[in-house]
Amino acid sequence: MTDPDPAPADHKQWVAGVFDRAARTYDRVGEPYHDHYGRRLVEVLDPRPTDALLDVGCGRGAVLVPAAPRVHRLVGVDASPGMVTAAREELDRAGAGPVDLRVMDAESLEFEDASFDAVTCAFTLFFLPRPERAADEFARVLRPGGRLIVSTWGDDDPRWTFADDLLAALPVARRPVRRPFDRPEDVRALLAAAGLADPTSRREDHEIRFADADQWWAWHWSFSRRGVLEQLDAAAVDELRMVSIAAIPDPLRAAGLPMRLSAWFTSAGAPDR
Repeated sequence: MTDPDPAPADHKQWVAGVFDRAARTYDRVGEPYHDHYGRRLVEVLDPRPTDALLDVGCGRGAVLVPAAPRVHRLVGVDASPGMVTAAREELDRAGAGPVDLRVMDAESLEFEDASFDAVTCAFTLFFLPRPERAADEFARVLRPGGRLIVSTWGDDDPRWTFADDLLAALPVARRPVRRPFDRPEDVRALLAAAGLADPTSRREDHEIRFADADQWWAWHWSFSRRGVLEQLDAAAVDELRMVSIAAIPDPLRAAGLPMRLSAWFTSAGAPDR
C-alpha cells in the first residue's frame, strides 16, 4: 500500500543512507559498546535452543552474533543495505551458521503472523517516524508465549552535555531521532498499546573511554550523528570540530575521556490471542 504521507518514507530513506555511509566504522571507533549491549540483551532474553528469533534493526550484528549459537533459526533485518552487508561480514568472521539477513522496514515486516518465538530490537525505535506501527508488527509476528526485548538509550552522561548542546544548536533541516524514548515508561506504554503483555524495564549502564579527543571526534561520524554533520559545509565542520574539542573540560581529559552510557532494556510477552 502506498503511504499517503511521503514524509515518513523520506525520513526512513534518509536515515538508511546515513547508516549506509556509517556502516564501515559503526561501533568500530573506540570501544565497541553496541557489541557489549548486544551480548547483554541476548543474556537477558536467554533464548531457548528451539527458538526462532527475529532481530529488527540488526545493524552490524551486535545481537545476531551472540544469538547465533543459541537459537534454531535466526533472522536479521535492517533498513540499511550497508548495515546488512556489514552484519553478514561480522557473522562470517564469527563463524556463525546460516542466518537469514534482509533489507526491510521495521514498520512493515514481511513475515507471516506468529512466525517467531522471540523478537529483539536494539536502539532502533527512536529513528522510526511511526514506532506504533513497528510495535504492532512486533506483536503480530510473535507466537503465543513469545518474548520481545527492545533497547533504548537513557539519560546522557552529564559530563558531555556541552557536546550535545553544540549539536542541538546547529541549524540543520534533519535530525535522525524522531522520538527519543529515553524514558522507560514511554517504551512500556508503546508496547502495551500494541497489546504486548506486562512490559517491564531494566537499566543497563556501561562505561567507555576514548583514546584521545581526535578519536572522540571521529566517533561522531560512525553512527546517526553523521547525518547531522553531513548537512554542514566543510568549513562549518572544521569549526565545530575545533570548538567541540576545545570545550572538553580539563577534568574529563584528566580522567581519560570516560563516557557513561545508560540503556534501558524493555521486555514484554506476546499478546493474548
